[in-house]
Amino acid sequence: MHSAVTNRMPQVVTHRYDPARGPYLNLCSLPNPEAVRLLDQLRRETRPRLKPDYLLQRRAAEQWLLQAATKTLRHAPESIPVYFFLGDFSYGVDHSRPASVVLPLAQLHPEAVTFTLGDSMRVAAEPNRCVYNLEQMEELFAAQAPVADFGLTDREQMQPRFIEMQLWDRSLLPNLAV
Repeated sequence: MHSAVTNRMPQVVTHRYDPARGPYLNLCSLPNPEAVRLLDQLRRETRPRLKPDYLLQRRAAEQWLLQAATKTLRHAPESIPVYFFLGDFSYGVDHSRPASVVLPLAQLHPEAVTFTLGDSMRVAAEPNRCVYNLEQMEELFAAQAPVADFGLTDREQMQPRFIEMQLWDRSLLPNLAV
């Protein structure tokens, strides 16, 4: 069941992770040999459709994302973001990331977050790609139409389209005992 979007923006964000690796990790923070080993493991265990050039595409997408975030936030953020879903996505089954952290959006500084309408890697490949700050995202929710097709929770099922949030300041994250 696809969740309906209202003009009220969700007040939480969800980070999904593998407890064996820990929360808040980013593949692009790893050196190439280690990232390739991890991707090979993911292909064998839970994500067989990851393409051979995934790491190259991921690194290119993150380079664009960093440049766009710098422009949107008007300052240079950390170089590696932590990814979240906008809304509570803690209910669904994701074998590659079975654990989740749900944080209040108000806990995060507005100048440390950006958003993409969809997965940033896919957005990076679009001709009209865009990164939004918190104020702009709130305006999109007030207008409703730009965000109407995006799911905000996977309590019923994983949403085919979601809004991604990138957190650029790791000091805002709670420490977790995993």
